[in-house]
Amino acid sequence: MRRIKRFLFYNNRKPLLTTALILAMAVIHSGCSPTFWFDQANQDTYEILAENANDPAWQVPRYDIEPDPRSRFYDPYDPNHEPLPPDDPAANVYMHWLQCKKGYKSWHKFGRALSIENPDWLVQYGISPELSAEIAASGDALEGVELPALNDLTLAETIDIANINSREYQFQIENLFLAALDLTFGRFQFDVRYLGVGGQNPQAELNRRRLANGTQELDLASRIGVNQVLPSGAQWAVELANNTLWIFSGSNRTNSVSLLSYSLVQPLLLGAGRKVVLNNLTQDERNVLYQTRTLARFRKEFFTANVAGGTGFLQLLQQIQVIENERNNIKLLERQVEILRALSSQKPKVQSEKLEKLPENWILPPELVDKLLFDEEAQLLSWSGEMTEAHEKQLLALSEDNAYQAAVNELIQRIQTEVVTLDVAQLETRLAQSINRLRTFERQYQDSLGNFKIFLGLPPNMPMSIDQSLLKPFELIDPLLPAIEQEIYDYVEVWAKVYVEDWEDPDLVPPTTAELKEVLIGLKQLLAKLRADGLETLEQDIKNIEDLLGDNDENVSEELLALRQRRFLSEEDRERVRQSSTNDIRLYSGVRKTMEGMERRLDGLQSFLSEDKLTNEQKKRIIFEMADLREDMLRISQGMQVIEIGLRVELITLEPFTMDIGEVVRIGLANRLDLMNQRGLVMDARRLMEVRSNSLEAVLNVVVEGDVSTPLGRNKPLDFRGSQAGFRAGVEFTAPLSLVQERNAYRESQIDYQRERRAFMAAEDDTKFEIRQSWRQLAVLRQNFETSRVQIRLAALQYDSAVEATSDPAQAGRNQGLNLLNALNAVLDAQNSLISNWINYEQNRLNIYLDMGIMEIDENGIWKDDFYQHRAGRIRPTNEHRQPPPGTTETGVTAAEDIRQVVFRPAGELNALSTESEETSQAP
Repeated sequence: MRRIKRFLFYNNRKPLLTTALILAMAVIHSGCSPTFWFDQANQDTYEILAENANDPAWQVPRYDIEPDPRSRFYDPYDPNHEPLPPDDPAANVYMHWLQCKKGYKSWHKFGRALSIENPDWLVQYGISPELSAEIAASGDALEGVELPALNDLTLAETIDIANINSREYQFQIENLFLAALDLTFGRFQFDVRYLGVGGQNPQAELNRRRLANGTQELDLASRIGVNQVLPSGAQWAVELANNTLWIFSGSNRTNSVSLLSYSLVQPLLLGAGRKVVLNNLTQDERNVLYQTRTLARFRKEFFTANVAGGTGFLQLLQQIQVIENERNNIKLLERQVEILRALSSQKPKVQSEKLEKLPENWILPPELVDKLLFDEEAQLLSWSGEMTEAHEKQLLALSEDNAYQAAVNELIQRIQTEVVTLDVAQLETRLAQSINRLRTFERQYQDSLGNFKIFLGLPPNMPMSIDQSLLKPFELIDPLLPAIEQEIYDYVEVWAKVYVEDWEDPDLVPPTTAELKEVLIGLKQLLAKLRADGLETLEQDIKNIEDLLGDNDENVSEELLALRQRRFLSEEDRERVRQSSTNDIRLYSGVRKTMEGMERRLDGLQSFLSEDKLTNEQKKRIIFEMADLREDMLRISQGMQVIEIGLRVELITLEPFTMDIGEVVRIGLANRLDLMNQRGLVMDARRLMEVRSNSLEAVLNVVVEGDVSTPLGRNKPLDFRGSQAGFRAGVEFTAPLSLVQERNAYRESQIDYQRERRAFMAAEDDTKFEIRQSWRQLAVLRQNFETSRVQIRLAALQYDSAVEATSDPAQAGRNQGLNLLNALNAVLDAQNSLISNWINYEQNRLNIYLDMGIMEIDENGIWKDDFYQHRAGRIRPTNEHRQPPPGTTETGVTAAEDIRQVVFRPAGELNALSTESEETSQAP
């Protein structure tokens, strides 16, 4: 072999020029690694994608198929040297042992990954790389380790997380990449390719032979060629072939011959013409455009789904608000149950039972003379006052008469049994229902939050809560007002220390003047706090309303001007708000005057208590006056809340939408990207008809081909001579006699074209319908929201009146429970209706802009709308808010999945509360 090598490389260089070129190309191409082809595919594909991102209507900020390194599905490994992922243990057996056969032993040559998901995706949330990898490998089920909590995520942050982690978004980007990848091959089809005559690939063949006479030969045959398909359908090819023979005997002869061939085929019927030849390339180019538009529209749909989807951000906000409304309703119910039970627990001092006559030999013990009475005329046996256990035994022992025993047992049972009135029973029933409903609402919220996490690409067990700043306008009552109301309500316990039930009791120890002063000082402090927390809050709300109603738009801030434009669509609307707020301001003035009068009353009591000696009658009047003052403060605090609801509900705004229905339909038909694609599909079907019709043509090709070779025996592989040339030209014809399959395909293309026409018309009609439907719904929801403003005002007044009637002993027994239930239902329905109409309006506003196709999405994935650009919140540094949950938010909705326990207190437990407050409830 050493001799052969010397011979090849030193003695015969000329015959091997062509062969060396072929061998060099073979070595190069056979040695190209997957990384080479990977990079080449990416380069060609991204060049195409950059070409198609040339129209602002469907520009996309990202078409790089490589995921964000922070995403869960980012693959940190070299894609061309990918380690094996974790496998199912049972299935993995078949990679190593197959029906008594050993499997491939080098599966692990690139190593083995410990997790399918990105092992470092939790590092961005403050988790160490080691722990992050361990959690990823365990599938988030590592014992004793919890995932970091994402607290108070803003809308902008949820969109940012979705852009990074959404598997559907990544799938759409990959679809665009794959369409462009297909196009690279379509374009390659028309490039000059390394294929010779007849589609022969470059090749070289080396054979060593030993002949019968002992002679040894080494034969090297090689060929290389290029060809190209032209848009007309013509195909030209040029090929160079060489054959070199070495004979190792005697004088070691060498013989080298080359052949240069060429051909040109031009179809005239079947496969001829640009409409046929360029159809596949045309379709590939159009597919990339379609997929670019699809991705651009998907970004709009993705934003809309994130914000207004079935479990989107706004829907979660609505659920949070409904939960908070229900909790507030439960608090109100609990308070009213306590009040009504306290009132209903005041049993008559005398209880009576029917008895025709007293038993014979009746003797009434002296100690029962003032307790037990019998009215012979009315036939009633009556008991006055409390009944102890000793009294019960004594009564039952007075006589064995059956009628007497029955009457006494009934009397005892009536006295000792706690009476639950119909009003209390109605409220308790509603309370139990509300608590059950609250648990259901909280469970539904956790389910929706879990779905939202999956939409964002996060695991459902990752603790998360969302920012509730968008609900701030729906805080119709400042938290300070319910807080001071509760303080006033609870102050009855302080007042009860000086309350005296029976001033005629000889053993009475009346409260001292110092004790009365202490209670009075507490009342003055409560009134001062009511003024500071209540009146000042109302004054700020009134100022906000006055700023909103200001008629002069000059020299006002842009923020206030934008607020006015959003709030008032007409002067009539402004006038209605002015009238409503005027009445609220009048009520505020009345509250202010009432509080000034209360201050004078407190000052009068303080001066009265400065006297050295007060009679019991004077102390009694002072105690009752302080009770009246407390009740008045309670009513004022409740009245303030009614006023504040009326003021604040007018400050809630809806984003304006002023286009008429004809305009939105025209815009939609002109700008919908999916409709553009659908129209393009009609043309694709029509073009295919032309291609399929061509397949019914006969084969008629003009063929021109020839070759030129080098002389035999001269050993000159590049000495081409005209005398050694050949030329051929002719026509190929094949009759189209058996074309049933082609005929059927052509007929199918005609039907497909008609289907695409109908599909486009249907898509266009659906687009018109969707836009018109959204437009009508938007108009209705705006009107419904305005009605909700009025509804919540009326509900607040109804509840205030019902509560006032409940606290009035003169109204006892007049359907107080039913009135309260109706009032509470009205408040709850009005609150839920308000947030529901606002959320639905915003969802429909998003939908109509999506339907029109003019929703512009910025590079961060957020709609270029004033509301979302300025109120969607900022994207904070990754670790700023991703810490373990500190507790509950204002609404009590935590980042964890636990449902806050709500305790239902039945009648038995509430009896104890009623007994404790029985003394206080008897006071005026």
